[in-house]
Amino acid sequence: MDGARDEIRAAGGDILAVFQYRAQPTRNFCRKRGVDLECLGDPDRRAYKSVGLERGSLVQFLGPQLMPKYIGAVRKGSLPGIPVGDTAQLPGTFVVDAGGLVTFAHYNKDSGDNPPLEDVLTAVRG
Repeated sequence: MDGARDEIRAAGGDILAVFQYRAQPTRNFCRKRGVDLECLGDPDRRAYKSVGLERGSLVQFLGPQLMPKYIGAVRKGSLPGIPVGDTAQLPGTFVVDAGGLVTFAHYNKDSGDNPPLEDVLTAVRG
């Protein structure tokens, strides 16, 4: 989502990234990778649990279906680091309106299953 930051902000939204690290490692992770987002740490994974994000299977975070996405990320210069935290925790993408209502929820089927940007932008504009 970092690459879509300008489009999302132009649509009237903003991005908050939540990681399962403590605060300082989260800041280090984002700074080291040049992520220009608000990055928050959630080592107890309370935010993940509150929205119903589940843990996945080995296939969901290391399966062969992810190879094209991993190769694409490496080609763009995004090298994976040493896993920290619960590597089976599946991510998700949510749009929350100004009143706190979730207007879009995408629960990843695997670690590379991110929603189409246009779906996120439609929710932000709506």
